[in-house]
Amino acid sequence: LSNMLPELIRMTCSMMGAWGKATPTGKLTQLRTLDFGTGPFAKYSTLIVYHPFNGYSWANIGFPGFVGAVTGFSEHIGLSEKVWEVYGPGKDTQPGHYDGLPVTGAIRDMIQFASTKEDAHNFALSHKRTWGVFLGVGDDSSQEFKAMGYREEDCKWYGDNNITAITNFTQVEGVVYIDKHPQPSHDTHTMPDLVNSYYGNLTAMNVVQNFPRIEKSGDVHVAVYDFGLKQTYVAFGVVDANGQYGPNDEGFACFQPFLKFDQTTLWNEPRP
Repeated sequence: LSNMLPELIRMTCSMMGAWGKATPTGKLTQLRTLDFGTGPFAKYSTLIVYHPFNGYSWANIGFPGFVGAVTGFSEHIGLSEKVWEVYGPGKDTQPGHYDGLPVTGAIRDMIQFASTKEDAHNFALSHKRTWGVFLGVGDDSSQEFKAMGYREEDCKWYGDNNITAITNFTQVEGVVYIDKHPQPSHDTHTMPDLVNSYYGNLTAMNVVQNFPRIEKSGDVHVAVYDFGLKQTYVAFGVVDANGQYGPNDEGFACFQPFLKFDQTTLWNEPRP
């Protein structure tokens, strides 16, 4: 049942990819925040590294016993995810069904077997999709990021030239981002102001220190992938015995210290 939770419980979340003129080196910086709500998951968060005989070495930021993935990265790509919710009467999530590959299974397979964002998109097109989410994919070969509008009906690509069709935010060269709200977002300031303030200097460190905290996005965990330096920053939420984050949400992952992982060290770890 836990591996179906993203289908059963609609997680909000935020994502962003920034590259080219948006970063000092032109290399890709990618953000993924997980907004899940109260419960025990933050207390039992893990980062598990896999060295499979088929596919690529990859890391799953998840939970014990969770065989799928909601957040992860490999030798070649990084994944971000957000439920596809929309504003408007009679609307909420995109239409879907449970007869197909669960989103968590699709994410896991993309991370393990895709070497480019195009590989991940082709995989999404090739199987029976279930519920609507946005899947953000960045890769080291192009140092760019795109978001898939992944749903039962279709699976379209959104880049910096057309993501505004989803968010209604102003187009920004070298940046694709979707905030935690239903789309198009009614918050026209928080994330757009952050992007504009740090444009040209959207380093992993600036994103880590400012975006999740100011957005207040990422209760269970936050991940930032630095494709240039091949580093990943991860923060986990802290809950009490009742699964609560505290009266002021001070236990949210976005308010916690970040751990820094060197990806080369993770991938070079010998197989058990």
